[in-house]
Amino acid sequence: MKYAFKLEWDDLPEELREEKIRQYITDGEKRQCEKCDGENIYCKACRGLGQVDPDPDNLYEQEEAEKDIRSHFPIYF
Repeated sequence: MKYAFKLEWDDLPEELREEKIRQYITDGEKRQCEKCDGENIYCKACRGLGQVDPDPDNLYEQEEAEKDIRSHFPIYF
């Protein structure tokens, strides 16, 4: 007997989706600093490195992460 089902991102509980988005962001690579545009100047946000750690509380990063997860779902799950 064969079983088949289609797993949809929107069918998952909201708490689980939020958890997976946060995990995806925190596991991601550093991002270019938006305050200094990655220039080699002293910046409080990046301390002159030009890159900052991903911020799971940033709405823009959450939207980007969800878009990427949706396009590859369920591979990233």
